[in-house]
Amino acid sequence: MDFIIAQWSLRRAAITGTLVMLALVLAVFASLPLAVSSDVVRDRLERDIGAWAGHAVTLGNAPSIDYWPTPTIKLDMVEIRPATFTEGDPILRADSIVANFNLFSAVLGAPSFSQFKLIRPTFNVELYPDSTSNWSSASGELAQGVAAAVAQDLAAQSGTAAPATATIPDSAALGTVTIEDGTLRWIRDPGAAAEKLTAINGTLAWTAPTAVARANLTAIFRGEQIAVTGSTAAPLLLLGQRSAPVEFKISAAPLNVGFAGSASLGANPFVSGALSLKSASARRALEWSGADIKPGEALGALELSAKLTAESAKAKLDDLIVMIDRNRGIGVLDIALREDEPPLVAGTLAFNSLDVVSFLQAFTPLPASGADIASTIDTRFLREIGLDLRLSAQSASLGAVVLSNLAAAARVEEGRANFDIGDATAYGGSVMGRMALSEKGVEGGVKVQLSARRIDFGNLYDAIGMTGPLPRGVGSLDVEVTSPYPTWATALSDLTGKLDLSIGRGVVPGLDLKKFRDLAKTERFFDLSQLGTGGSFPFQSAHFEATIAAGEADLKTAELIGPDQMVSLSGVVPYSRSSLAIAGVLAQRPPPGADDQPAQKEPATNALRFFVGGSWPRPVISPVTP
Repeated sequence: MDFIIAQWSLRRAAITGTLVMLALVLAVFASLPLAVSSDVVRDRLERDIGAWAGHAVTLGNAPSIDYWPTPTIKLDMVEIRPATFTEGDPILRADSIVANFNLFSAVLGAPSFSQFKLIRPTFNVELYPDSTSNWSSASGELAQGVAAAVAQDLAAQSGTAAPATATIPDSAALGTVTIEDGTLRWIRDPGAAAEKLTAINGTLAWTAPTAVARANLTAIFRGEQIAVTGSTAAPLLLLGQRSAPVEFKISAAPLNVGFAGSASLGANPFVSGALSLKSASARRALEWSGADIKPGEALGALELSAKLTAESAKAKLDDLIVMIDRNRGIGVLDIALREDEPPLVAGTLAFNSLDVVSFLQAFTPLPASGADIASTIDTRFLREIGLDLRLSAQSASLGAVVLSNLAAAARVEEGRANFDIGDATAYGGSVMGRMALSEKGVEGGVKVQLSARRIDFGNLYDAIGMTGPLPRGVGSLDVEVTSPYPTWATALSDLTGKLDLSIGRGVVPGLDLKKFRDLAKTERFFDLSQLGTGGSFPFQSAHFEATIAAGEADLKTAELIGPDQMVSLSGVVPYSRSSLAIAGVLAQRPPPGADDQPAQKEPATNALRFFVGGSWPRPVISPVTP
């Protein structure tokens, strides 16, 4: 029994001692805040920020300290003034700063800080031509760290030992900074309007000089909400204008951009890495970005990925995959920023399929058409960008016309734009053409040339939906038309030019000449549907030549020559109204050697004269002679 009592006494003594020690520890902890001087913490925070930045720092004189759940100090009226222009505007002004500090170090009179929060800060940045800014400083722990990191990197590149003085201070890192409702103002050129990022919220984290620096921010830029994430594994080298690994993503409604590679900032910037870009409306993205380029109104979705190599005035996109609306191409592009000239985009793109019209519209503004607005159309794009693209496509569409094996070029330079089809296959034949647009040349409008050889015109008519008594067969077509207005403001009545169509052996379906003569004997008016559907007119050659002006085609030559008979036409086709006003002659084919004497000039005695009126594709025939 005595043993049990003795053992219990020992346990009670141990428990009592433990409780006394715990009470003493709690008492010490409870008394620690009493030993902390708010002025000491404030002065140390002000000194630490100034020593890191190399600029003069002032903090408010009414600090408030909170010890739960983490010891923090809050100060209002935060200002950092540039070291070079101390009387100038602050480079940073914030309503408040909140900093976490170590309680024990504060008791010892040397508080250390780990995390910071800036409340409603405004960052003012002025970028100078020598690649410095109003934030640049020759002193400060950050500047010392940058100089030491650059010296170490130069030594490593040259294979020599780094100087003994190239030591990076442990305090060169930023720490962890949370920004609440911040604003960033920057000016690139003196006298220019400042750009702004507003409503900045997020975190900058750089906990050690050799640690990865990360940014995770949201903001508003030109009325659009954006999200920015980025990181670099060598922040000191990046700040020292040396090459450093960089990754970032910018996400906004008009545009999403991603990059992973290396970058060097400064007087001679260099970027190399994988670039991705996506926009639901490239037109909106260009307007939002502030680029001084008026995009095509039809330019919609744009998506690309490439290996980017860029210097200060030029960039190259290798292994490029680009999607312009529904046109997907691969190739290489070079972009050059030229003095006193618009930027130049040159390269080669290959497409599996290409919608030529939508591709061209991507580079031109497209208001509504019509002569009433032609004089006010903004053609600045001809002077805002230079373009030299070589295009190829396995299949292409030009409206309803389907092409294959397309080789083309698009060029914009010195107020002129050309689109050339060097070669293409269509409906069994080949096509060549050019569309030229100019502010001054070609009467300030557009010129279109088209040359087609060995084309199956029957298949072409079917493709574009043309119906009626048209000559079907294999032949050639030459068209040359001009307009005083750009293509997007050109109506059919604005075109002036000429057309030449020649077809070898072929047929005009639905044209039964025997029934045609029979109806001409008995009817004052009839249409071709009364000829029936079983007949046709086989011809050995067909030739049509016309001039185009004021919405009308004036037929200079129009002959269908068959084995025994021929049809000759003359007159005007007001195509803008789909109406017809044509005189015709159905006569015996002239004898050999008389091809240069048109039958309508000296018709045979059994020649049938008629008039073609009505509208296309249902013309009305009115016989002139029985």
